[in-house]
Parts: sequence; structure tokens; C-alpha cells
Amino acid sequence: MINLTVDGREVEVEPGTLVIEAAKKLGIDIPIFCYHPRMKPVAACRMCLVAIEKMGKLQPACATQVADGMVVYTQRADVKKAQAGVLEFLLAQHPLDCPICDKGGECPLQDQAFAYGPGATRFSEPKRHLHKAWPLGPRILLDQERCVQCQRCTRFMEEIVGDPALVLKQRGAETVVDVAEGRALNSPFAGNTIEMCPVGALTSRPYRFRARPWDVVAVSSVCPHCPVGCNLTVTNRDGHLLRVLSRENEAVDQGWLCDRGRFGYGFLTDPARITAPLVRRHGELQEASWEEALAAARAGLAGRIGILGGGRLSLEAQHLLSRLRDQHDGAVADWRVGGQHTAVAPAAQGHIADLDEAAWVLFLESDPQTETPVAWLRLRQNVVHGRGARVVALGPRIAPGLPASQVLYRPGEGARVLAAALNGQGEEALVAALATEEHLAVLWNGKDPALYAVLADLAGRRSGRTSILVTGAEGNGFGAEAMGLTPRAGEGGVDRLLGQAAAGELDGLFLAGADPLRQAPDGRLAEAALSGECFVVVADVTMSPAASLADVVLPLAAFAEADGTLVNMEGRAQAFEPSATAAGQSQADWLVMAGLLEETVTLDEVRAAALARLAAFKPAAPGAQDWQEAAVVRIPTLYYRGVTPEPHLVSMEPARVVEVAPATARDFQVSDGEEVLVADGETELAVRVTVTDSVVPGCLVLGDWPGSNRVGAGARLVVRERSV
Repeated sequence: MINLTVDGREVEVEPGTLVIEAAKKLGIDIPIFCYHPRMKPVAACRMCLVAIEKMGKLQPACATQVADGMVVYTQRADVKKAQAGVLEFLLAQHPLDCPICDKGGECPLQDQAFAYGPGATRFSEPKRHLHKAWPLGPRILLDQERCVQCQRCTRFMEEIVGDPALVLKQRGAETVVDVAEGRALNSPFAGNTIEMCPVGALTSRPYRFRARPWDVVAVSSVCPHCPVGCNLTVTNRDGHLLRVLSRENEAVDQGWLCDRGRFGYGFLTDPARITAPLVRRHGELQEASWEEALAAARAGLAGRIGILGGGRLSLEAQHLLSRLRDQHDGAVADWRVGGQHTAVAPAAQGHIADLDEAAWVLFLESDPQTETPVAWLRLRQNVVHGRGARVVALGPRIAPGLPASQVLYRPGEGARVLAAALNGQGEEALVAALATEEHLAVLWNGKDPALYAVLADLAGRRSGRTSILVTGAEGNGFGAEAMGLTPRAGEGGVDRLLGQAAAGELDGLFLAGADPLRQAPDGRLAEAALSGECFVVVADVTMSPAASLADVVLPLAAFAEADGTLVNMEGRAQAFEPSATAAGQSQADWLVMAGLLEETVTLDEVRAAALARLAAFKPAAPGAQDWQEAAVVRIPTLYYRGVTPEPHLVSMEPARVVEVAPATARDFQVSDGEEVLVADGETELAVRVTVTDSVVPGCLVLGDWPGSNRVGAGARLVVRERSV
């Protein structure tokens, strides 16, 4: 340990600690602009200059490591003079935008000008004029006049994300931040640069000119869009959600958000919002009172019923939904509408923070960069800047986004490949990863049930530490499984339940925050189920295709409009509060479930019961889930997951392409970029071909955009008529 003195106070820190962090440990504030604790220091702004004994000049606290016996002064007159000088130079060209700047009232430059500035300037020359509201990408604008070249944004994109889309152009006094030539700032993590900017140069298109800090109320919340469960601060004005910011939780998100979490709130005011209960009368859905709608739903859900969904609901609603299933003899429930098998690790349940320390990482049929972006971002720091974890990616389609050894195989062969490697056979890097005594982290998408037992065996046989995380597709899938929303032995899975509904074997079908028309692996079977004689009740936030076919529709409040609890991929329960006024007559999901149960309960009562159940939950192999070996593989994407497309994220919606291996392209006589039809005899989808070495030969990979689940096994690529 290193002992030093800062402003007369002694402190003990680890070797390699920067002076600024040592001072912070004592509660001593040193002003900064360019420094960020998760990025390499550059000492660009010089705002953090301090005096150090035996050093002739002032030193940047953000780039100077401590030494034993070091004596630091942060309040000396020469330090104060230097800080005032830096601010005077920064403000010499800074525009007088404070009355209209979105950062006004929460701006570090404003705060430091008052705390450390000279109070007056010697500069009287006209200020320079540069681009204002300069578009860097679809969600971010830049006021170049305000920029102080701290390089936080450019360094974040290059160091943390690995995407050098932002660069410094020109030199000297002409230096400006801009996008690299031929680029646009469309990274899934680009929104973080807005928060990191200390002067309001980078602004959010959706939030720009919407409110000032004193106009809004900030509420703590949790992101529901994927299983990471990033912590949020949501700001609202007069009950309307205006902005989402990060709220650092070191164990979960390290203060980062993906752009789905930051900008994925446009659906709250989407025209497709369900704002009142609906009951079908004379063939049409018409508005009804809550009493009438709940009575109709209870009557329609009598007899033998099926319950689909729950992975997007709060833990409290999942608990009550499970009780609803238990009240109906013969009722079957399954939250895994998208074809997932489990959201809980079969053994060695990992934590997100384990990704910081793992020496080896398996991407097992998982694409965490798309499925759980912030977890992937955390892992990237390990691979690129930390321990240097080695990545092995396995599956029919591989897109690790990181340097990785690749093991491709046909759909359904994962258990065989993994079991063979566990016995020392197969690709060298995979065998080495399983045989090592070092820490191994496994990221699995939780789909192929055959892999469940193999992963449990793997965790039991390894002598080294193992951490298994299920990336999955639903934000609260772990909670749904813990609350028992999976089929019991012999009850079958989603396809069987939909088949029973299609065949008239079910009296009622309850879709709880789910749309099998978009999500289910077999879209045609889902259509048959919802078009039959089965009474359909839908509880959802927006008018989905499934809701439009329902007999009763119950409007749910969105995550920002209600309170509840979400359980992330590591089993961490996190509560959230309402941060906006619920749309129309919509209600919190747990209240709707209580209404179906005809019970009067409080949130505290339901939460206590649900958390007790979560604490007692012991993972076990979930009930059966249908698994089909197919040439067609659908990959989930966070930017279109069976819900209403986000207006702020249109540029990130997955392209309608089919990914194929070079050998498959030759077999079908198609070329990269060519427009073709994916056809199986009943369905034809127009797509564009992407030829890649990251797909196993003979496999067709589609995104989960609407309609892609209507293509079944045995699909082929049909060349559209070529022009001569």
C-alpha cells in the first residue's frame, strides 16, 4: 500500500492509484473535464492541476500516479490561479448558450465556472462561430461551438465500444469533434456520449429543448428491455417521460446504457397504446369499463385454459399469474413464448461482474452484443483492456463482436459438440477452455434443452470456477421461471399449447404481455390458435396483432408508469417506481392480475410473497419445450423483439436479410447482396442475401422481424427474376 498526504490529510491507497482518486477517497474534490475513471487518462483539459512537493511544475491529478510519501496540495494559490486560467481560456470562445442549452442547470462547466472561475474575462474579441445542431447520427446532435475538446466522447467510442466513429478533425484552434469520414454515429452505445459530455455539446434529439433540470422530476427505475437489468434515472415533466439517464450500479451496468435502454420509451406515446379495456361485441373490439372487461375475461377463462407469457411482467404480476394458473384445474402456463427453454443457469449461476475476471468465455449459441449489450460491453473491457479473456463462440451462427475462436455446427448439435469437448475431443480452443482450471464464464441463450444437462455436467466436472449466465430474450424471464410459469411434467411447451388451442382443446387462452404471432417459433400455428374457437384474453401495453384478434383486451401500464420488481439474468431483484402518468385507464400489471383473481391486495403484500418465493427458488430442469431441428434459425435482436418499433430506434431495426455460408450460397446459386425469396411452400419472404463465414453451411439465418417466424423447416432460397 502507498501512503501519501493530500491537503494535510493522510491516506492509504493501492499502488498505481491516480492522485485524483486518492483525493476522492478523502472527499476532496478536484475539478475535471476530460477525466473518466473507466478510461485512460489524457490530461487534455488541465483543469485538475495540483501542486506536488519536489515537483517544479503543477501536475495533472488525473494522470499522475501516487508515490509513497507524496505530498499534494489542491488549494494553494498557484493551483487556484491555474484553475481560473484554464476556465478563462475555455470560456473565451464558449458561446453564451446557457439560457437555451439543454445542459443548463446540470452543466459541469457552469458549476466549475462559479466554483473555480475568475469571475471576469480579459478577452473581448468576437467569439468563433461553428456548426450548431450538427447531426452526428439519428439520435445525437453536436453544437461544435460548445465543445472544449475534452475527448471524452471520442475516447469512449474507441476505448470502451471499440468503434472509432467519432474523431477529432483539424488542428489547433480549428479542432472539432465530428464523425469519421463516411460514417454516422449509429452505435448501440452512442447515447452514453451525451451523458459524458461535460458542456452540453452533445445533445439528444428526442430530448432537445424539451425541459430544464428544474422543470423535471427524477425517479429511479430499472430497464426492462433485456435480462441485464441496467439501473436508470427517468426524468418526467407533468407526468410525461422525457428522458432516460444511467444510474450507476457497479455490480450490474458500471454506469453504461445501450441505446435501447436510453431511447426505448417512444412506445409510451405510440398511437398503438391500449388506453382502455376492450371487449368484443358484434365482432368488433369496443371500449368497456374495467368491471365489465374483467368479468368477461374471468368468464372466458373458465374451464381448461392456457396461459402464455409473463417474461415481460413484473415479479409481482408473475406471482399472481402463477396463482391464477393454480386456481384452474388442468391449466398450463408457459412464459417462453419466443422458444426459449430456460432463463436460469442449470448450475453454477453466474453474476454479471464475473465477466470482469473470467479467463475464458464461451458464447454458447448466444449473441450477447445484441441480446445483452451492456454485459457484452463489460466483457469487452476484460478482453481488450483487462485480463485478456479468451473467447470461444459456438453455434449455427456466430457474431461475437470480439476476437474469438469459432466452432460452427448444425442446429441441434450443440449438446453433442459440447459433451465431446468436455471429454477432450473437438476443436482445440474449446477443449482448452473446458479443461482449464482458470475461471470460465458461459453465456448461453437458453434455447436448446439438450444443452441444459450438458452444462450442468460441465459445471460439476470442472475443478476451476464456472459462471453460467443465460442471455435469453425476455427482461424478466428469470422471475417468470422462479414464480413457476413453466409447464409441469407432461404438459408440453408453447407449440403444444398453441396446437391445443388451434384444435379446440382449450376453452380459453390468456396472453400476458406476449404476442405469439410475432414471437412464437411457429407463426402459422400461432395464427391458427388465435383464429379458432378458443376465447382469447390479452393483457398488454400496445395493440399487438394478437390483441387485435382477442375477445378481451386489458391495458397494462408500461414499466415507467407503474411500480414493481424485475429479476435480472443473475437472479438480482431490483425494484422500480412509476416515473410517468399511466396512459388512459391502463393499470399496473400486478393490479390487473389481482383483478382477474378477484382479490384486493397491496403492492407490499404481493412483493413480500414474490420475494419470499424467489428466495426459496431452487433451479431445476424446466418443463418440456418443443425443439425442432431446422435449417432456418431466427436470431433475436434487442431492437425488434416482438413489440412496437421504437420511433427513436428506427435506424437500428434489423435489416431484412438472410445470412448464409458461402457453400449454401453456391448451392442456391445466389450472391451477396442479391434479392431473393425465402420460401417453404406456404410462405414467401423477400429478403437480401448476406454471405458470411459465420454461418454453418446449409443453414438460413433470419432476424426476428415480423413474419420471419412464418417460415418453417425445409425452406429454400428462390432467386427472383433477374434482369438481363
